[in-house]
Amino acid sequence: MGGVRRQTHWENARKQGLIAGANMTGKKRIRYEQIPYFWTEIFDLRMDLVGDFSVLPTRVDLQGTYGKKKFVARYYQGDKLRGILLCGQPPREVESAKTQLRHALGK
Repeated sequence: MGGVRRQTHWENARKQGLIAGANMTGKKRIRYEQIPYFWTEIFDLRMDLVGDFSVLPTRVDLQGTYGKKKFVARYYQGDKLRGILLCGQPPREVESAKTQLRHALGK
């Protein structure tokens, strides 16, 4: 995840605004650590995507089942975790995925 990647999802804009506002107060400087994230809903299917999906993975680990529309797929480039796709998962699992990826990337 080297370099800056443009993200236009409203969730990203909200977080940037909160950090920019906090930094303008001058009380404490907060560094913006971007973990790419977006979500989408297609009919009855909700998917949350955390990480960088611009590079083809060398390995994908799947937990759950496609048929039940409830699964987590972890995308690796070599041994490095690059992205996590969550389908039909509760918000706590999405936050856990963000934390896992942040640790994997050393952020």
